Amino acid sequence: MSGLFERERELAELDAMVADASAGAGRLAVVEAAAGLGKTRLLLAARDRGRAAGMQVLAARATELERDFPFALARQLFEPPLAALAAPVREALFEGAAGSARSAVETTDPDAPPAEPADAFAVLHGLYWLTAAFAEQRPLLLAVDDAHWSDAASLDFLGFLLPRLEELPLLLVVACRRDEPGAERGLARIATDSLARRLMPRPLSPRATTALLAAELEQQPEEAFAAACHEVSGGNPFLLGELARTIAAERIDPAVAPASRVRELAPERVTRTVLVRLERLSREAQAVARAVVVLGDGADGPLAAELAGLDEVSAARAADELRAAVILDRDATLRFVHPLVRTALDVELPAGERAAAHVRAVELLRARGASAQQLAAHLAATEARGARATAETLLEAGRTALSSGAPRSANAYLMRALNEPAPEDLRAVILSSLMLASIRAPDRTLFETLLPEVLAEMERDPSLRSRWAIKVSVWMTLNGRVEGAAPLLERAIEVADAHGDVEHAFRLEAQLSLVKPRTLPATRAQLARYVAGIASDSPCGRLLAAYQSEWHAFDGTAADATEAARRALAHNGRIFVEQPEFFSPGRPVLALLLADEVRLADRAVRRALAMARQRGATPELVASWWMSSGVAWARGDLPAADADVRQALEVARLGKLRYAELPLRATLTTLLVARGELAAAETEIDASGLSDGMPNPFVLVLWLFARGQLRFAQGRFEEAAADFATLEQFAVGWGVIGVPAPPVYLCVAHVAAALDDRERARTLADAALTRARRWGAAPLVSSALRARAATLDDGARIAALEEAVTVLERSTARLVRAEALTDLGAALRRARRRADARPPLRDALELARRCGAAGLARRAHDELAATGEKVRRYTPIGVESLTPSERRVAELAAGGMTNRQIAQTRFLTVKTIETHLSSVYDKLGIRSRRQLPAALGEPAQQTAAFADID
Repeated sequence: MSGLFERERELAELDAMVADASAGAGRLAVVEAAAGLGKTRLLLAARDRGRAAGMQVLAARATELERDFPFALARQLFEPPLAALAAPVREALFEGAAGSARSAVETTDPDAPPAEPADAFAVLHGLYWLTAAFAEQRPLLLAVDDAHWSDAASLDFLGFLLPRLEELPLLLVVACRRDEPGAERGLARIATDSLARRLMPRPLSPRATTALLAAELEQQPEEAFAAACHEVSGGNPFLLGELARTIAAERIDPAVAPASRVRELAPERVTRTVLVRLERLSREAQAVARAVVVLGDGADGPLAAELAGLDEVSAARAADELRAAVILDRDATLRFVHPLVRTALDVELPAGERAAAHVRAVELLRARGASAQQLAAHLAATEARGARATAETLLEAGRTALSSGAPRSANAYLMRALNEPAPEDLRAVILSSLMLASIRAPDRTLFETLLPEVLAEMERDPSLRSRWAIKVSVWMTLNGRVEGAAPLLERAIEVADAHGDVEHAFRLEAQLSLVKPRTLPATRAQLARYVAGIASDSPCGRLLAAYQSEWHAFDGTAADATEAARRALAHNGRIFVEQPEFFSPGRPVLALLLADEVRLADRAVRRALAMARQRGATPELVASWWMSSGVAWARGDLPAADADVRQALEVARLGKLRYAELPLRATLTTLLVARGELAAAETEIDASGLSDGMPNPFVLVLWLFARGQLRFAQGRFEEAAADFATLEQFAVGWGVIGVPAPPVYLCVAHVAAALDDRERARTLADAALTRARRWGAAPLVSSALRARAATLDDGARIAALEEAVTVLERSTARLVRAEALTDLGAALRRARRRADARPPLRDALELARRCGAAGLARRAHDELAATGEKVRRYTPIGVESLTPSERRVAELAAGGMTNRQIAQTRFLTVKTIETHLSSVYDKLGIRSRRQLPAALGEPAQQTAAFADID
């Protein structure tokens, strides 16, 4: 085979990228060109250069046959090197988060029971850490050929790798044709990534064409003859090679033959030249070629021999013939020299013969104990015959794809099983798995196709109306069909009630409460019907207790809510596994926070996080970080709350949980207001699309609350009043007037006071205080007293604020205390009691800084300066100067976690953790992680500094 011609620029780029990756700066090369222009040759050159530089080279090549095989490319990359390692070394590579990748890169035992569906994001995260583990051993080069035929899951992995690529000693080289019909969307995202260096080899010039012909024919062609070859081939290196082989086979002398002979041989289709060569070979060689077409590149030799109807010795000789004819690669594998060769032979294979060959391949593979996925790759190419065995195998392959975290592959296999068509008794099982796959990989087109099938099956089999109702309602809700989910659940409740299935009816009612607009008292009344029939120490009992903890927040006490929350969270937080969606386990956690039981809530959330990590469950991780943010906020640790809600947002983004992003951003916006970062909060509001309205009332409420808080902080009181008035309407409509959170009525009271509507403000504040005292939690009582104080005159105002501070003596709510102290100090100063004002303002300033509430700290600082006390300009340094992410990383490092463990926990790279810690050391004035606990634990006044005011 001739060398590379006119590829000096591309080779220089590859050399530079190999050098960068070897030095630790990851790079991405995308080799993109039409078929035959030399993508594979450049990829091979990259592999050679990587090996010469001491890199470990792992390679994979996508094929049309494996387009639906989950993680086919990832498995090609990692399975061979993993199999070559000793067991202890292999297990070390799978430590930590990398363990989630095992199902994607190792062949499972066909006889093993089906595993639980894996979370796609957890698998991608695991594959990243497996890649990082290989790269830590020595610089790594991943070479992927024909990525336009890649399976979706492998492209997701490569896409997941890109944002972290620059921090690894890794060169990723991807060769593809982006315009190939059926190419996954993920390929375009990879090819157009900002990191990608696109290498786009062009057709050869006439001079290079002459040089290539001379090398292939071992004779210098005549100028006109070479020009004719360039004209008919378009300078395509592969077509030129095919043309040269035809010239040699026809014994044409390129030095003397007229150019017209070339035009007679013009390869209008590669098929012609390949078939001509193939026809000159033995029947055995032709049979092996057809077998490799059916089995795909890299086919097993004995299997190809049996499919070709040959013994192994004859098949081996035939394969050598094909290599000599440049139809198969020269190495020992059964692989075509170029994908165009396989395509050419495949096109010429009659459809019936091809389908029959795939059926025969399935029989041979089944006899060898092949996995369902290996069989499914061939079954997908057969004609639908209504065969039960085909449907069963495709169903198993779909379930296996789900268990390996590849729901899109599962969709392909399961749809093919359904269209076999599947026997009546298998349809429900297949449809159930299809719904699960569609929930994990939302596809609106697939949803619209499947929904009528699912509803028809529920009509055909009445038992499914109850069994499937929750799953179908979730599926419909995720696809924007909430209005159809409620009637479905109501019918299912009727069925469950008719059969006396109290627990299932309760679960259905609980699900209905999430999709049907109705007042909270009405929901409570509906669910309360089942209380007597539910065992307290059961999953339904814990779910009921979760709801009861919420109900007590409307008309009960903090003590009642805490007791119910304890029951809901019993058995070490088992509810987080029993009820993985956010809302049910979130209820008792919220109740505990409202009841000022922050330590209990913190323990529950830590348990939820541990369970979510152990199960690799992305939605549960997002919910747990969200709850963790609430715990930190209630504790008065705003930087930690900021870090946690951003962590939830990042995981939601990576896990493609778009439905969670808007409510999380609303939480972040409110948090930014609390931190005094009003410009950043305004940016979030602008990006939210709130002005256009939001169809989801729950999300709208969160954003209205956030915007109302921001407008109040900006002094835009009338706009804040409008937002809070809308929230009041929601509260009345939902029947949640008595709920202690969100504190809408306190917000309305503050706005009314700011607008000098004291009568309305006092009415609202008095009502809020009455409710708060009945509830019995100190932070809410303190907040209500502050709202009431804003409506009172000097002496009464100071008395109310003194009580607001006093009630918090045993509370852990540091931020609420800082707010009360600031208000008290400001009131004392305005009453000309400057000396009395200074102690609470000093305490407020210290607390606000420890809480990370910069806006409140500045206010306390300015009030203290107004008392006449000499203070210095507010300049955060030390712990206060750490970003939320730096602070969280420092805390984890201080707790004894390694950089790798922190990176896996925070979904960052090791290099990012190193950068964060370096910045932390610099800001805290320390040199090692051993000094972190003391540095982080210092009081704010010792780690803060002020610059002198001129």
